[in-house]
Amino acid sequence: MSENGYRNLKKTNKLMIPVILMMGFVPLLVHMYSYNSNLSQFDWFPANSDTQTDFFFAWKMIAIVIIGVVMAAILLYRHYVKKETLQFENSFYFLMIYGLFVLMSALFSKHKHWVSGGTYELFESVWVVFAYMLLCYYVYNFVNEEKHVEFILKISGIGMAIVTVIGVFQYFGLDFFQSNFGKHLITNPGWWKNLKELTFNFAPKTSYTTLYNPNFLSFYFGMLIVLAVCLFIASKKIWHRIVLAVAVVCCAICLKGSGSASGWMALALAAVVLILVLLSRKKKLFVVGAVVVVIGIIAASVLGNTTSAGENIKNTIVGTYRMSDRWALNGVETNTDDVVLDIHGNKLSVSYTVGEDGTTQISCKDSDGNELSQTIVDADNQVTTMDDSRFSGVQLQPVSFGDSLPGICATIDGVQWNFINTDENGYEYLNPAGKLVKFENPKVSKVFLDDAMSNRGHIWNKTIPLLGKHAFMGSGANTYMFEVPQEDYISQNYVYGANSYDVKAHSWYLQQWVETGLLGTLALLVFLFWYLVQSVRIYRRVDLHESISWVGFGLFAAVLVYMIAGIANDSNVCTAPVFWGMLGLGLAVNRMLVKKENLFVKETAVSAESDTAVKQSIPKAAESAKADTAQTVQNTQGAGVTESSVRKKSSKKQSRKQRKNQK
Repeated sequence: MSENGYRNLKKTNKLMIPVILMMGFVPLLVHMYSYNSNLSQFDWFPANSDTQTDFFFAWKMIAIVIIGVVMAAILLYRHYVKKETLQFENSFYFLMIYGLFVLMSALFSKHKHWVSGGTYELFESVWVVFAYMLLCYYVYNFVNEEKHVEFILKISGIGMAIVTVIGVFQYFGLDFFQSNFGKHLITNPGWWKNLKELTFNFAPKTSYTTLYNPNFLSFYFGMLIVLAVCLFIASKKIWHRIVLAVAVVCCAICLKGSGSASGWMALALAAVVLILVLLSRKKKLFVVGAVVVVIGIIAASVLGNTTSAGENIKNTIVGTYRMSDRWALNGVETNTDDVVLDIHGNKLSVSYTVGEDGTTQISCKDSDGNELSQTIVDADNQVTTMDDSRFSGVQLQPVSFGDSLPGICATIDGVQWNFINTDENGYEYLNPAGKLVKFENPKVSKVFLDDAMSNRGHIWNKTIPLLGKHAFMGSGANTYMFEVPQEDYISQNYVYGANSYDVKAHSWYLQQWVETGLLGTLALLVFLFWYLVQSVRIYRRVDLHESISWVGFGLFAAVLVYMIAGIANDSNVCTAPVFWGMLGLGLAVNRMLVKKENLFVKETAVSAESDTAVKQSIPKAAESAKADTAQTVQNTQGAGVTESSVRKKSSKKQSRKQRKNQK
C-alpha cells in the first residue's frame, strides 16, 4: 500500500470510531448512577422513593447522546466545511418523516422532563432516538468499501465477545457482577463498604450479561447468531470459521440462559424467510420451499392440538385465559357510602361503622339492597365470609392502618384489598404504593388473552385503547409509562403479585405508536420495509460466491430478526445501537453490491454514473469483440474455421451475457 493510501485508510478508520463505540462498546457500559425519578408525584408510585439507582441504562444513554453529537458534528463539518456531498437514497425521506414526528411529539408532550432526560428503567430519551437515526445515516455515508465493513465488524466484535462471555459464565453459575471485583468495578467508592447488599434479582444461572433484562437478549443474540452464521459461510480461513462457530454456540447458550422464548421464535421465523429468499434464486426450489413451509405450518398446528409439548408452545403464544374469567374480582367502585365489588358479575356492597367501643361492624348488601348474612371463620381475627353462594369466595375483616385508622380488608382469591372510609372523599383504596386513591377500572381491550406471550397479552390489551388517542401525534419519547393506565390495580395484584409499573409496551411497534403517533410509526415501518424489500431483490440476484454478499445477507438477516423480535420486545439503549448500526451497514453494503454488479440498471437506472458506465462499456466491448474475432480468425485459418462462423459464435456469447445482465 502506498503512503497516501495508508493515510487515507487511517483517516477512514478514524471516521469509524463512533460507529464501533456505539455497536461494540456502549452495550458494555454498566455502572452505578443515582438520580431523581420525579415519580412520587403520581399516585401509583411510592412516596419518598424518588431517589433511584440505575446500573444498566443511564450511562448507556449518556454515551449514546455524546457519540450522537460527535457524529452530527462530523457530518456537518464534512458537508459545509469540506464541501463533501453526503450520500442519500429515497428511503431516507421516510426516516426524516419519522424524525419529524419524533420531534413534534417531544415538543408538544406533557412530559417534557422525561422526554429529554429519560426515566425509570428505560432512559431512551428523544436525544437517544435522534442518535439512533444519525448512526444509521452516518454509517451509510462513510462506509464505502468492503474493508470498512470488515474493520467495523472486527473491532466491534471485541465488545460483543465480552458481552457474550459474561453471559456464558452467568449461565454456568459464575456471575461476574456478583464477584467482589465485579461489584467494585460497577459501584462508586462510597458503596464499597456495603457491597454485600448489592444483588440483582435474577434466578440462578440466568444470563442477563450487561443488558440487564433477559428479554433484551432475544434482540442482541438473535442478531449476532444469524450474522455469525453468514460470516462463517463467507470466511475462507479455517481459524476464522472456528472462531465464528464458537461464537454461534456461545450466543446460543446466552439466548437459552435468558429464558426468552421470543428470541427463539424470532430466529425460527427469520430462518424461514431467509431460506425462502435463497430458494427463490431458482423458481423450482422456491416452489418446493413454499410447499415445505405450508406443510410445516399445518404440521405445527396439528402437533399444537395433539401433543403436550405442542400444546404448551401454543398456550405460551396464544394464551389460555382472560382475567375476568379466571379471577373472581372483575371491578371495584369506591363510593361515598360504600365499596362495590364486582364478583363474577355480581355486585357486592360493603361498608362499615365504628361503634363507641371501637369495634368495627361490617355490612354487606347485594345489588338489590338485600342485607347478606355472614359467618365467622376466624373468631380471633374477626374474619367472616358470605353465606350467599354468589360471594362465597369473599372474606372480610376489620383492620387498622397507621395511627389506628379503622378500615376493612377484603380477601378475594388470596389477594388482600384494603379500604378506608375517609371524611373527605368517602371510601378509598390503599394501593400497593401505600397511597389512598379512588379505585379506577381502566379501559382494556379484549383482543388478546391476558397470559398470551408470557402475560404480554394483558399489557397489549391496555395499550390498544391508547392508539386512537395518538393517531396523529405521540406522547413523546420515553413517556409510555405516563400514558398507560398504571392504576390497573387488579392486574397488578393478580398478574404481577406486587407493586409494579408498565414502563414499556413489550412491543416496539405499539410503543412507537403511543410515543410517536401512527403517522410517525408508519414512516419508520416504510423505511424498514424498504430496506427488507431492497435486500430481497438484491440477494435473489447477487453472486453469493463473494464474501461481501454473505456479509450483506447476514446484516439483512440480523435486521429481520430484530424486527420480528420487536413484536414482543421493546427498543432499549442496550440493543438498539447495535440494530441501527447494522441497519446502516446493511444499506451501505446493498449500495455497494448494486454498484458493483450493475443490478437493476435496466429497471431503475440506479444512478447517472452507472448508466454512463454501462454506455461507455458498450463500444469498448465491441472493439474488444472485433479484436478477439480477428485474432481468432488469424489463429484458426489453418484449422478450416471461417471468419463468419467465429462472428456468429461471438455474437451468441454476447447475447448470453446481455441476457444474464438483464436478469
